[in-house]
Amino acid sequence: MCWSGEASGVLAAVGLGTAYYIAKKGESKELWIPLTYFALMELLQAFTYVYIDLCDNPNNQILTMLGYLHVAFQPFFANMVAMYFIPESIKLKIRTAVYTLCAAGSILILFKMYPFAWAGECVIGTEGFCGPHICSVSGAWHIAWQMPLNGLLSHPIEWLFNFNWGLHVLAYILVAFILPTLYGSWKFVLFHYFMGPWISDITTDDPNEYAAVWCLFSIALCVSVIKSPVRKYLHVTNWPFYKKTIGDSL
Repeated sequence: MCWSGEASGVLAAVGLGTAYYIAKKGESKELWIPLTYFALMELLQAFTYVYIDLCDNPNNQILTMLGYLHVAFQPFFANMVAMYFIPESIKLKIRTAVYTLCAAGSILILFKMYPFAWAGECVIGTEGFCGPHICSVSGAWHIAWQMPLNGLLSHPIEWLFNFNWGLHVLAYILVAFILPTLYGSWKFVLFHYFMGPWISDITTDDPNEYAAVWCLFSIALCVSVIKSPVRKYLHVTNWPFYKKTIGDSL
């Protein structure tokens, strides 16, 4: 299987067109705004294919950095969709705290970009986005992003964790998957996992390609949530703290 800039452009057009259509139909902005955001990533990837493997080209480097920045702010949009599937009264009480935690997660992801001398270097071949220099290169079938990230949480902390994913991956998991599960949107989290990390894991073994593949499938995830029967099964009405929270608001 091989992807291309043209394919990314077509998928971006489908995503943006669908987002415009459902916005005009009066669907919730919590559905079409995330779809727009992920479709813009695919448009970014379409432009990236023009400069793919040209590591000395400034456009390649800028587009690679924009790819990382896009990923850094994705938790806001993942949580936007996740909160759509919980009771409105709960969402109104927690959304400020949720978006504040998303901001904290995005800041931690951005910390990985800065070359702190004391932090060392990321682990190439293990951490996503990790490479000797900033560049978008050809992966197994899609784009593989690489940047000279620092070594924050790049090496296992044996007494606490046994991973070397890096601070950016841990922060993303906490705010995009653990956080929505805590406030009850576990059905969407499971669907997100199978349509994102799981399907990316079985289609590429390149950690630098993983994020781009995940973003590609995110458009299918958003469209499935919006325009397929899956949507009605993702709502959650009961969760341990819901009764108390709703009762406190009465």
